[in-house]
Amino acid sequence: MRKFYQNMIWRDKLIKMREEKGAIVHVIPLAHAEFKEELGMKLLQEANDVYAADTHDKMVDEIVDVLEAIDCLLDFHGIPKEEIIALKAKKLAEFGSYTDHRLVDYVEYPVGSAEEKHCLDNPDKFPELDDEEVDGEHSINTCCK
Repeated sequence: MRKFYQNMIWRDKLIKMREEKGAIVHVIPLAHAEFKEELGMKLLQEANDVYAADTHDKMVDEIVDVLEAIDCLLDFHGIPKEEIIALKAKKLAEFGSYTDHRLVDYVEYPVGSAEEKHCLDNPDKFPELDDEEVDGEHSINTCCK
């Protein structure tokens, strides 16, 4: 038999399905903290699969997997779905959605503002730009050019 490294959590019924087809599935029992870590990794993996989906059917399939990972995270943390639904509605009413097809290239915040502090506290996520990095119309961000 050929061996293939997986290093990820699987849906529980999938293990039995593979074994019924002759596979030998080697599993490692996870402690509470390890399972929490793996659920987060599963969500990231499934989100990457959504990003890579190139057909409608693949997109739907991968979104279902993201939702399952989220449901497992909610269950793990004891968070009722209703709490998430209510907060989603509140944030939608307060901040809107992501449907306007615009990318925020960079923002200039007033010195001393809460937003400036948030960016300064998270430099890996929000690196500060100097005037040389901004050419007036475009910053160093070239992801969507």
